[in-house]
Amino acid sequence: MFELDYCEYACHNRNQERIYRPNGLGMYLFLRFYTPMRFVLNDEIVFSQPGACLLFTPEYPQDYEALQEFQNSYVHFKTVENLEKYDLPQNQIFYPHHLEEVDELFSKIQAEFISSSKFKVNMLDTLLQQLLIETTRQLEFQESSDELSALQLSFRKLRLTLLTECEKDWKISELCQQVHLEKSQFYNYYESFFSISPKADLLKARINKAKHLLSNQAAIIQEVALACGFSSASHFSRQFKRSTGISPKEYQKRELSRNK
Repeated sequence: MFELDYCEYACHNRNQERIYRPNGLGMYLFLRFYTPMRFVLNDEIVFSQPGACLLFTPEYPQDYEALQEFQNSYVHFKTVENLEKYDLPQNQIFYPHHLEEVDELFSKIQAEFISSSKFKVNMLDTLLQQLLIETTRQLEFQESSDELSALQLSFRKLRLTLLTECEKDWKISELCQQVHLEKSQFYNYYESFFSISPKADLLKARINKAKHLLSNQAAIIQEVALACGFSSASHFSRQFKRSTGISPKEYQKRELSRNK
C-alpha cells in the first residue's frame, strides 16, 4: 500500500531556488519538472530539459535547483512495496512520452489529497499506483519507438543498397540476414516502411535502370537485360512490357525519336 505524505501540482518555487537534502527525504519523492533544472546525481552535475521526471529513493541525497524559473509537481510517499517491479529509473532523470497523462494524474492526486471524501486513503493508493504504472508504460513505448526507429534506419540503408545495386542476384535470405529478421518479419516490416514489397521495389528499380540504358542508341537488349539483373532477354522483355505497356525495343525506338 502507498501512503501519501504530501503533494503539490504545478507549483512555483522561488526562481533559482535550490533544494538540498544531503540525507534524502526519508521517503520516496516523485518529481515532474516544467522548467530546466540542475542536479547533482552520483557526484556529477546533470542538467535537464523541461518535462524531466525523477524518482528519488528515501535515503538518496537530493540536490537540485532551477536555472531560472522553478515550477514542478511532486509527491512524497511511503510504501513497503518493492518499486523495482515498476521498472522505473530511480535517482536518475527520465522523460515520459505523454506528459499530459502524467499531469492529469498529479492533478487528481492533489485534488484527492485536499479533499475529505470517503475512502480517501484507498483512492490515493490507487492513484499513486496509476502514476507509476502510466509512467512505466510511457517509457516502454518510448523504448519501443526508439527500437523501431533504429530498425527503420537499417531498412532504409538496406533499401538504398538494394536499389542502387539492383543488377545483383539478391536472395531474400541475404536481405533477412542483414537486418536479423525472419522472412515473414522482413516482408512485413519492408511493406510497412515503404508501402511496397521488396520484390516489386527491386523490379521497379530494374525497369527504371533499363529505361535509362535504352535511351542510348548503342544499347543492345540482351546486354541491357543482364545489366539490370534479368536472367534472360525474354524474361526482361516480358517484365518490361508488363510494366510499361510496350516492349524494350519499342521503348528504345520511341526514346531515340524523341531525342532527335
